Amino acid sequence: MYKFYYETLKPKYGDRLKLLFTDTDSLCCVIETKDLYRDMEEDIDFYDTSNFDPTHPLYSKSNQRFLGKIKSETGSILPLKFVGLKAKMYSLLYESGGQKKVKEIKKNFVKTHVRHENFLHVLQNPTTVTTAKFRHFESKNHVVRTMEINKSCLSAFDDKRYILDDGVHTLAYGHESIARFHAPLDCTARTEEETSQCMDVE
Repeated sequence: MYKFYYETLKPKYGDRLKLLFTDTDSLCCVIETKDLYRDMEEDIDFYDTSNFDPTHPLYSKSNQRFLGKIKSETGSILPLKFVGLKAKMYSLLYESGGQKKVKEIKKNFVKTHVRHENFLHVLQNPTTVTTAKFRHFESKNHVVRTMEINKSCLSAFDDKRYILDDGVHTLAYGHESIARFHAPLDCTARTEEETSQCMDVE
């Protein structure tokens, strides 16, 4: 997957390619191009298009379930909108539906109560945290009972990434660009009060 991204996509699109998120065996990107399907046709051997509409020009079963081939999660339907709040918490919207994932929240609750607009609202209002209330069965000492759970649901606080000032873009911890946002304190050429504060911080 990383080889495909860095050796195929990155050289082909350069700055017109933006990585949105990666999961265990998948990645989501924004690609600026005139015709994505024509680009895919040029490198068709990389792709498994068996889940495309049978009438689509790129539909083929030649790479179906072939290990290492890239397969579109939405088939031949192009995604419309994406909001990623943090790891395993995202919403992908396309014409015929969408995909929503919220870690540790029951899928049925997410499907019924969580909307793409909720993801967008939390992203635009980073102090907002939504909650989820649902019931589930629990067995303890051979006694089955129904439990009502209250959990945090959507949150824009990502403790696994460095969040930039715009509240949207992030960097991996250790990225060389982070130093530009947090330059070391310079205690030279300051007033006594400023120097004292600087020494206290150090």
